[in-house]
Amino acid sequence: MVILTADGPLQNLLQGVKEPAEVRDKTGKVLGHFTPVLTPEEAAWYEKAKKLFDLEEAERVLETEKDDGFTFEQVMQHLKSLENKG
Repeated sequence: MVILTADGPLQNLLQGVKEPAEVRDKTGKVLGHFTPVLTPEEAAWYEKAKKLFDLEEAERVLETEKDDGFTFEQVMQHLKSLENKG
């Protein structure tokens, strides 16, 4: 395994990451993946949060409350109609 040392700016950036992250360059090319080491306390909080979240229930709610919304053109037309009233 290769070991890299993070300098100040990179270290500051990575310190805020609390879950696995994909690292990309400025062009969007994937450079690799970063997986942070969590303290036992942080890991316990994440496990507790996972138990409170029911993915199947969230997907069910999303499907039953599905709304197609409005197209960009419809929104712009509505905004223009409001300008004409003002």
